[in-house]
Amino acid sequence: MTQNSTSVQPLKTLRVALQSALAAALFLGFPAGLLFWMILFREANPSAAVDSLITLLQANGINKILALTICSLGWSFSLGRIGGFHAWWKIGLATALGFTLAWFSPLSNLDGWFADRMPIPLLYTVTLCGIVFSVTFCVGFAYGIILRNLKAALTMAFSTSFISTLALLLAILVFNQFGVYVGSAVPFAMSKVTTVSLLVSAIAGGAVLGAMFALFVENGLNNP
Repeated sequence: MTQNSTSVQPLKTLRVALQSALAAALFLGFPAGLLFWMILFREANPSAAVDSLITLLQANGINKILALTICSLGWSFSLGRIGGFHAWWKIGLATALGFTLAWFSPLSNLDGWFADRMPIPLLYTVTLCGIVFSVTFCVGFAYGIILRNLKAALTMAFSTSFISTLALLLAILVFNQFGVYVGSAVPFAMSKVTTVSLLVSAIAGGAVLGAMFALFVENGLNNP
C-alpha cells in the first residue's frame, strides 16, 4: 500500500502541475499581456471596439490591474479545485492582495530608477523581470498566509518568483537571438516579446505554484 501511494505521488504532482500551468496561462498569462495582445489583434483586424479597449487599458495602470484581478478569479477557482482547497475565494483574496502589494513594491518600478542608466532593451528586461518577480513573490507568500503556514509562504514565494522570472528571462533572450527586442526594427517587437514572455512565465510559475500549493494543502489535511 505504501509503495503504491509512493509511486502514484509523482504522477499526481505532474497532473496538478500540468493543470495549474494551463489555468495560469489562460487566467493569468493571457490577461497580464492583454493590452499587447489587443495591439497585435488590432493590427491584424482593425476594430473600433478593440481601439476602445486599448484606450481604456492605456489610460492608467489601475485598469490593467483590475482586468488582471478579475480574470484571476478563474485561476483562483481552478487552483481551488486542482489543489483540493474548497475555499477558493480565499485564494482569490490572496491573489488580489499579492497584486496590490506588488504594485507598491520598488521592484515594480525599476524603470523609474534606471531610466537614464540603461539602453532600452536592457531597461525593458530589468523592468519586466522586476514586475514578475514582485508579483509572483507576493502572491506565493499570500497563499502561504491563507494556509497559516510560514514555511509554505516562504517556499512558494521564493520558488514561484525564481521560476517565473527565469522563464521570462529565457523567453526574452530567445527573442533577442532572432533579432526581436524592444527598440529593434521589427514591427510591434515590444508587443510580441511581452505577450509570449508573460505567457511562458505564467505557465512555468503556475505549474510550480499549483503543485506546491496542492502539496501543502494535502500535508495540512494529513497533519492538522
